[in-house]
Amino acid sequence: MFEHGGVDRLPKRIILVRPGESEGNRDGSTYSTVPDHQIALTQQGISQARHAGTQIRQVVSASDSLPETWKVYFYVSPYTRTRSSLREIARSFPRKCVIGVREECRIRKQDFGNFQITEDMKVIKDVRQRFGRFFYRFPEGESAADVYDRVSSFLESLWRDIDMNRLNHDPSTDLNLIIVSHGLASRVFLMKWFKWTVEQFE
Repeated sequence: MFEHGGVDRLPKRIILVRPGESEGNRDGSTYSTVPDHQIALTQQGISQARHAGTQIRQVVSASDSLPETWKVYFYVSPYTRTRSSLREIARSFPRKCVIGVREECRIRKQDFGNFQITEDMKVIKDVRQRFGRFFYRFPEGESAADVYDRVSSFLESLWRDIDMNRLNHDPSTDLNLIIVSHGLASRVFLMKWFKWTVEQFE
């Protein structure tokens, strides 16, 4: 979570959220039969996302309990589990406090290829560990460097949206951006934001 002390159209906070537990987290072999983007949340993952919504609501409303003083805008990866997580998170927010929801492909999960065979992935991830996590590109997939490029493009678009007020934000209220993405995508977001080096990422 990042807080900004500025005024006018700048967001008060940017909050990064991962999806709750998925069927793939519970059983890694799921990736060999179900496309990654279609893998659903478990019941525990649904509960986790709903709890996250409660916690985020407490953070954004901590300074003032009146919903008239703060708003949220959601960005979400197009994966099934991130959209389901957003659905549960959003239950904690009155509709009048949500000024927008946007599906954003550039914050999707790192592409590991197509169907992922468990035995093959163990070997591939071992090679990645020896090669370096940032530059290693998965066969038929992406490297963390590739994800960095598209997340950087997303950030540039985000700041243009803020600068041109495409989010329709009333500057008299606090704007909270909530980005429901994935682990690696969030990590390279932090890398870009804090200007980490590749060595710091590793």
